Amino acid sequence: MSEVDVIVIGSGPGGTCAAIFLAQAGKRVLLLDKAEFPRFHVGESLTGIAGAVLVELGLADALDQQGFPRKGGVKVIGSGARSEFFAPVLHTTWQVRRSEFDRMLLERALEAGALHRRGEVIRVLRDGERVRGVQCRIPGEQEPVEIAARYVIDATGQHALFSQLGLAGKRKINETFDRQVALFTHIEGATRDPGRMGDNTFIFYSKLHHWAWFIPISPTVTSVGVVIPNEVFRPLGGKDAAMRWGLENINPDLTPRVADRPWLEPVRTAFNYSYTVEPFAGDGWLCVGDAHGFVDPIFSFGVSIAMQEAREACRRICAVMDGADWREQMEGYAEYCRRGFSVAEDLINYFWQWPIVLGFQMRGSMRRDMIRLFGSDIHGDEELPAIGVMRRALARERARRDAGGPAEADLRPA
Repeated sequence: MSEVDVIVIGSGPGGTCAAIFLAQAGKRVLLLDKAEFPRFHVGESLTGIAGAVLVELGLADALDQQGFPRKGGVKVIGSGARSEFFAPVLHTTWQVRRSEFDRMLLERALEAGALHRRGEVIRVLRDGERVRGVQCRIPGEQEPVEIAARYVIDATGQHALFSQLGLAGKRKINETFDRQVALFTHIEGATRDPGRMGDNTFIFYSKLHHWAWFIPISPTVTSVGVVIPNEVFRPLGGKDAAMRWGLENINPDLTPRVADRPWLEPVRTAFNYSYTVEPFAGDGWLCVGDAHGFVDPIFSFGVSIAMQEAREACRRICAVMDGADWREQMEGYAEYCRRGFSVAEDLINYFWQWPIVLGFQMRGSMRRDMIRLFGSDIHGDEELPAIGVMRRALARERARRDAGGPAEADLRPA
């Protein structure tokens, strides 16, 4: 049986960043990946915190050389295109084509000293309750191969491998976002705003859970997605028809930008994408990023959360290998992850409840906090005043709804 310090399953941003940080810390790291590169993936708009991690990893020049647009912020265009606000980035960051971006991170992990191998993990090896490695199928090998490790990381994204294998908890669908479908493709020549504003992310919304994204990923190609409730999707006659319906009906500012422009990719879909997995860390193992939960794609937090958790996972794993108590370290890691997830969930819920109010807050006394939140600066030990305001408003709304009173949104003047 071969042996390494850490096995990382999955070579998306969370997995490769974990491999980079661990290899830089002197650990022997093996990345295992079931799928081949390159591969299509959404999650192309990177937040300011994600950009800061990439600068830390020395990838800024490579991202610019690849021709990825530098993102200046997020423009949110309201219902009927009657209102809008702009959230500037917290740090320098980029819009990326994920197939190329993921390959870049993998190459950086290999440069740092990690190993990469094709392999499908089929079983987790245990010594009592402690995980001590994996059994996997390797292309070209007739029999499954066992690989020992002091720690194993699940970075398989929404496949949530450890949950499927029964090591982590069962996937629990988030009831707030459980009846939505996301449809997405790449569009050639979509009309952008002039100048540098044309490199920014645009969010178009109509009403609750009806919205679209517009993300430039090259000088001519834009990632465009539509999110609608399942009950709206089902009668529309398939994913292509639903995509067209969304582009034509979500927002009047979006429609002319994409009219008669060619779609470069088949329309893909994602259903029931909001979920959590508990527990997601234990003796010799943990999950990173989407492998233990995902809220909603509207503010592009997924990649950033995975990268931040990867760095925290490295810190905690190294502490355990240096003799720290694994329970304390894994509980600390889980609390770090839950804290960020909770802030993201409350920000998104607040946006959907009071989108116009949030736009005013972006311009007012809470502007600095709002920029930090939109930049995915969401894992801090201290609660930002802005998120405290949002949580109190959401609590009042829940209490009012439980008491059968009118919603706070209904009390606001039109």
